[in-house]
Amino acid sequence: MFNKKWTLKYKGSIKEYDLGKKMKISPEIGQILKNRGVNNEEDAEIFINPSLNYLRDPFLMKDMKKAVDRIKHAVENNQKIWIYGDYDVDGVSSTSILCIYFDSIGYPVKYYIPNRLEEGYGINEEAIRVLKDQDCDLIISVDCGITSVKEVELANELGIDIIITDHHEVQDQIPNAYAVINPKQKECNYPFDMLCGCGVAFKIIQALTPKEEFEISMYKYLEVVTIATICDIVPLVDENRIIVKNGLRIMKDGENIGLRELINVCGIETNKIGSSHIGFSIGPRINASGRLGYSYLGVELFTTKSKEEAMEIASLLEEKNNERQMIEAKMYQEAEGIILRDKNYENDKVLVVAKEGWQHGVIGIVASKLTEKYYKPTILLTIEEGEATGSARSIKGFSIFDTLVNCSDLLNKFGGHEQAAGLSMDSKNIEILKRKVNEIANYHLDDEDMIENISAEFELNESSIDFNLIEELHSLEPFGMSNPSPRFIIRNLEIRGIFRLGKDKNHLKLSLEKNKVYECIGFNMAYMGDNFNIGDKVDVLFQLDENNYMGNRKIQFLLKDIRLAHPKDISKNLESINLCRNIKPFAKEISEKIGYNKINIDGCKDINIFEHINDKSLIITNSVNGFLKALSDISLTEYEFDINYNIIESINNKVQLIFFPYIDKIDLKRYNNIILYDYLYDINEYSLLYEYSDNQCEIIKYYDKNDLIYINNIVSSIIPEREEFITLYKIMSKYKKIKIDILDIKSKFNIAPIKLFAMLNVFKDLDLMDFEVEDKSNTLTMEIMQKPSAKIDLASSKVLQGLNQLKDKYKQSY
Repeated sequence: MFNKKWTLKYKGSIKEYDLGKKMKISPEIGQILKNRGVNNEEDAEIFINPSLNYLRDPFLMKDMKKAVDRIKHAVENNQKIWIYGDYDVDGVSSTSILCIYFDSIGYPVKYYIPNRLEEGYGINEEAIRVLKDQDCDLIISVDCGITSVKEVELANELGIDIIITDHHEVQDQIPNAYAVINPKQKECNYPFDMLCGCGVAFKIIQALTPKEEFEISMYKYLEVVTIATICDIVPLVDENRIIVKNGLRIMKDGENIGLRELINVCGIETNKIGSSHIGFSIGPRINASGRLGYSYLGVELFTTKSKEEAMEIASLLEEKNNERQMIEAKMYQEAEGIILRDKNYENDKVLVVAKEGWQHGVIGIVASKLTEKYYKPTILLTIEEGEATGSARSIKGFSIFDTLVNCSDLLNKFGGHEQAAGLSMDSKNIEILKRKVNEIANYHLDDEDMIENISAEFELNESSIDFNLIEELHSLEPFGMSNPSPRFIIRNLEIRGIFRLGKDKNHLKLSLEKNKVYECIGFNMAYMGDNFNIGDKVDVLFQLDENNYMGNRKIQFLLKDIRLAHPKDISKNLESINLCRNIKPFAKEISEKIGYNKINIDGCKDINIFEHINDKSLIITNSVNGFLKALSDISLTEYEFDINYNIIESINNKVQLIFFPYIDKIDLKRYNNIILYDYLYDINEYSLLYEYSDNQCEIIKYYDKNDLIYINNIVSSIIPEREEFITLYKIMSKYKKIKIDILDIKSKFNIAPIKLFAMLNVFKDLDLMDFEVEDKSNTLTMEIMQKPSAKIDLASSKVLQGLNQLKDKYKQSY
């Protein structure tokens, strides 16, 4: 029913906790902290104000002392040291901070970053030979090397010592390097194994520097380590949070000359810089140079001492980023074209797409975008001279690294982690890889796994939305993995305006109203606007932000997803029309077992309905409004559900949602509670509920008197007049058989869909007409079966008798 699954971390009204009172924070911020497992004042203080004093002892890492002793030996004996980095933000940053460190002690080192387009990822044998020709004695790898078994053996043969520092997943065989520093090693006792590559390099600098000196000198590195930590998307907890929180703080004053100039080029206000600016503006510009074969530019930027040089490099990075964007857009269009032209991709759970001539450096970005759009793991490959090289990205719950391990016989080289990996292979094996990864995915992923699950903190009360809450949210920064930007849900907002923004009109702007009017922006979501009309009621999942333009400060929703809560016009909405098809009353006798005048039919909405919904619940709805409201509530729970019409069709451990039920045909004893989202049409049916359930299950009436209007609208709309039957029959007599789109019912016949289906059911009951709805094409087919030999006796129809009985019982009841 929904493109994406929404999950609330906390369901129900927000309460004020003792933690909030002690910390003098709002109940909303207190609940967000609880959602993150922060339950006491001490943990909250560390979370909001993580001190650099909490940085761990670097010598807890395996081989750290061995590495430090070897580096000090090299310095004391004037040996030639090379830093071997990687071409992404993490590798460039790692290389930069080690260069800054050696410069600070006055010892000259050189660095080597492989050309992404010509050499690919990681240490390569040719590079080892080049460094040998430069009389290299010691290589310190950063953000790479943990899979370089053969390359390290070559270095050993050539008399070069290698210290590997890395953070990627460790494979079965660890290279025989002089020292291997990677907290993911099984033998490593370091208590935090989620540092990025630059974080590991930072720990080496900490180990090389006397404690008192490091407390002062670490500020030279923190900004650069912060950029790497954010851009490498590692969990922002523990040491990562300490680094980033403090790094962002000093970034406002601009300690690093090169970074300061890049921030200026990006147009970011330094006093407002946050993790999103790093991830979406600064990081891509550093990455762009590496993607196009100019990784050294990032190192030169971070290590320069000249403002003029910094300005020049920052401008060049901007140019490279613009170039990267054009290449990326072209590649994305081509990859999309391949997917759309081949129908086999529709059933594939993993997208494996290959083409000759694609740019090596941009493949990872495009793979990420395809994964985000289709919510499928994606492997994107470029083919060159018989070799396919590329990147893989995955979805939650599916380790692309483990998948590649299981396909290692097809690969020449690969590395990475659960959500992202790089690989190379012979191009002749692409189809075999495609088949094998999909076999693995079919085993591990079911249909539910292929629906993206978006988490929200809780349902936000309108009265809480103000600038104070926005300011408080900033105290929870930095946001990132394991501490995502808080997202919220508000339901039943009315769309007042739909606009498309941007040069290519690819951004969506909505004006939404409940008790107040809100501006809502969805970047790259213009396509979503086609699914809604002005006047529709929608549920939105969003981040809370502010828009400050030319001194005009406004609260703004940053849209993450949107779905229909209730259409303005049900005759133009497929789901609503399909519900109308299923209102099929029939004449019946209901004996009064319990005096219905003694049953309290009044309902109440002043409860937390999520406390009552479980996999033994039966939810009864009788109107479009009640059905959509129930569906919205169930979708926010962890329970799976079945949708039924009139009678229950399945028996399993799922919530049963039924529309327009035949209560006397349901085994009510199977449920531990029954939740009514609408009034029943006949008060006497309440007695059936209590009798058939043996009073053993709770009956919850989750409606109020305002909801009676929806039942009233159905009753007043559904009973056709005789003249309307005659008019419809005359129209059909001209065609004998007709096919129309369901959405054209009202314009074609000038009849509300609910009434048309009522009339068609009467005609079908009398064997005068047949009809069928093809759900896939949303086509209604109507056909005259026979001409009546005498005057039609409409009253003989059991369906019409049921319709009239429904109306009479409703009038008697209400």
